[in-house]
Amino acid sequence: MTRGILFAALCIFGHGLAASLPKDKPLAARQLAVRQAPTATESAATSQSTACGEIIDFVNDGSYLFSASYAFSCLTSVPFNPAVATRFVKYFNETIQFHSSLAYLKNPPQGYQQPAFDVFAALDKIQKRIDEGFYTNEYAFEADFQLLTYSMHDAHVVLNAGILAAFSYGSPWSISSASVDGREPPKVYLTDHIKAGQEQGWQPSAIKSINGEDVVEYLTKYASLNSVGTLEPHADWNALMAHPALEIQGLFTIFDGAGTFYPGDDLTFTLENGTTVESFWVAIYNEPANATGPLSTGGDMYNYFVLGLLPDSYVEPETTEDDGFVDSDGDGIFEFNEQPAQTSWYNDSSHAYPEHADIFQDDLSVAGSGVVTGYFFEDISTGVLSVPSFDILSATIGDFTDAVQYFIDNATAQGISKVVIDLQQNTGGAILLAYITFKQFFPDLDPYAGSRRRIFPMANILGNATTSYYESLADSDPDDFEIKEAIAAEEWIITNRLNAATGKNFSSWQEYQNGPTDNGDRFSLTERYDLANEVFDADAFDQWLPTAYLQDAEVDQRPWAPGQIALLTDGLCSSTCSLFVEMMTRAGVRTVVAGGRPSAGPMQAAAGNRGALAYSADDLDVDIDFARARDDGAEAALPEVRESGMFFNYLGFNLLDQVRPGENVPLQVKYEAADCRIYYTLANIYNTTRLWRDAAAAIFEDSSRCVDGSTGFSTANSTSPKVPPKLNAESPVLSLPVVEQAEFENEPTGGLEDVKRTAVRQSSFVGCSATNHCTVAGFKCTKITVKCPGSTADFPTAACLPLCNNRDGGDGCPGANSFCGGLQKIESKDAGLQGKSASFAIKSGRCVPRIGNKSMGCKRNPTVSPA
Repeated sequence: MTRGILFAALCIFGHGLAASLPKDKPLAARQLAVRQAPTATESAATSQSTACGEIIDFVNDGSYLFSASYAFSCLTSVPFNPAVATRFVKYFNETIQFHSSLAYLKNPPQGYQQPAFDVFAALDKIQKRIDEGFYTNEYAFEADFQLLTYSMHDAHVVLNAGILAAFSYGSPWSISSASVDGREPPKVYLTDHIKAGQEQGWQPSAIKSINGEDVVEYLTKYASLNSVGTLEPHADWNALMAHPALEIQGLFTIFDGAGTFYPGDDLTFTLENGTTVESFWVAIYNEPANATGPLSTGGDMYNYFVLGLLPDSYVEPETTEDDGFVDSDGDGIFEFNEQPAQTSWYNDSSHAYPEHADIFQDDLSVAGSGVVTGYFFEDISTGVLSVPSFDILSATIGDFTDAVQYFIDNATAQGISKVVIDLQQNTGGAILLAYITFKQFFPDLDPYAGSRRRIFPMANILGNATTSYYESLADSDPDDFEIKEAIAAEEWIITNRLNAATGKNFSSWQEYQNGPTDNGDRFSLTERYDLANEVFDADAFDQWLPTAYLQDAEVDQRPWAPGQIALLTDGLCSSTCSLFVEMMTRAGVRTVVAGGRPSAGPMQAAAGNRGALAYSADDLDVDIDFARARDDGAEAALPEVRESGMFFNYLGFNLLDQVRPGENVPLQVKYEAADCRIYYTLANIYNTTRLWRDAAAAIFEDSSRCVDGSTGFSTANSTSPKVPPKLNAESPVLSLPVVEQAEFENEPTGGLEDVKRTAVRQSSFVGCSATNHCTVAGFKCTKITVKCPGSTADFPTAACLPLCNNRDGGDGCPGANSFCGGLQKIESKDAGLQGKSASFAIKSGRCVPRIGNKSMGCKRNPTVSPA
């Protein structure tokens, strides 16, 4: 899975930085003046504020960056409608019933490192506040609701909606946490100072305080409030810190551009040597230019962002060569602007990665589809396989697995005896890659990968109706069999999954639903993928077949023993990455985790989401429609239309838990420490070669290099692990703004709101018109390559693609079979900000489908489900 929500792409490069931080030399701070909001302040925004209209004008003129207070003046002028909010609470309540770990969030087991959280009590509190008139503007309501989703600490729980989707917040200065020598607890530094110190040979001065508050206290509170799907404070901390593995993905941290809540305006860093760096928080506008039509007031913003309405006067902007796409032959069809081929991450990582990679995946670049690199260090007989992401285009899965195999083949040929697999900043992606990559290292083992779901009446209605329909289709009938091929991997069909207890396919949904009751909730039996079923594989994995799992597959020899392999993580490993870690560690592979809060003790290796399946509210709505159309009982019992009230780009939850054999407690809430923890150091944080050597030395040679008190907690390689540390986290407190009532007008745009905004998430990809045009606002006719349903061949075509950006990852794209591709920098003018000692860039791209359909020239559509 991509990284949760709103990864803001605020990229800041200091030019001529005189940051020679020995105290006797001055610091040339980046002076960025704040453009003052002319009619409103952060403490007294009213519905008469003109900030929103001014910001939209600036955006349409090419500006995307504003002072945080200016954006806040706009947001707090957006009115609140309790009826709409109530409908959204009801819709969310219905949707979140399908989230798998609700009971364990309310009553977590020993070792869970985040505060317990009762989702339904929190929803009741919000509804009570709505009823009592507590919310005076839309921002207050949405901020409260977003905090609810963050309090679930699950990266599969994603809410990208309403006016909070309009902006994200960031510091113009990135920060890093590093130890001087690997022994002393880390301190926090301005990242630019670490880089400059490495290049120029001086030691930077650490940050002592931020806005007058101790730096650790300030960042702990900031990290807790903006904790996006992580399972412990160590991971929350690392999510704030700059990292070269994030730079090569074109993504940015929670601190330097992906903050959700208004952080204030002033931002002052005081260093230990007495130097003061004065700055301010920046707001990044996340919609493309000219997308909204003429918005002027908070009411207009409500119509567009909350209700999803475009003004009647909206005019589709002229399609131009932008966001990494070009019309090379002038036929009106755009294509990806190909980037020069790369053979390493050296230039994209501030020279942190080696200049030359021994192994590299095809199309290696920030904007490309290649992510894998490999390195051999013969002096320590160690190879490093760098896998910063599993989130790639389906068409390039073969390139990924080829790169991994080239690494294995070359390493074994050279006699490399140890391997470090670097998973830092890997937040998931294509689940097939976890299965295949595991088999490349352990061809003789089949991973368990068991999962189960929450059982309640609505789930049983869906499952019974869909599975029964699937079973009614005859394999002998060509039309029926074609339908079975198209829906084989649907999540409410269970008879082509394996009962983990018996190793045989489930006979019915009734068999599957009769699982255990635990922690006050009911669950299904544990299921496993039947990867020997080629029909299931083809539908589940975009026509790729995992040949190592098929019947009569040849079994190769293991390239290394488990003790010769180590996984390097930073605690942010999530979703598919956590599944891969579970597979590898159950096979005996050890883990070493880097970073964390400036305190000794253990840290978890994979502290992102550990669920088995991310799912969305849109997926669920399609499932309901599908079941109602095919089963009379489902038609009578399930709602015909689920009205969300509030417009949203993406609403996600976790449908399936990961569970181990014979266990009921899901991995999501278990304490799973790494075998060893190391600190980042000033010498290795931006020198991956040094980091890899430090990690290898600690895990393979000398455990005394591990952080004090961090060993002996792993459950993977110990029969009697130490007791997990006590909970050391408190629930964050959201300070809602004290503002005047933003009054709601029934027709805030004077009755011009009769054009319905098309949500990207609700759109199906369609081919271009005969004249190479797209009928949906903001979509662009683009040359792409897809796989048609039922075929493994690449199919060149053209389709209308919507915009996406690297603040929302792939979550803003429709369905599971799409990807935010072609990310390119879009330069922002300095409207709203002044000062030329820094430049800003935001990245934008297009949602790219992996699977084609009839409108693109394929013979049939990928599913028979309603669009």
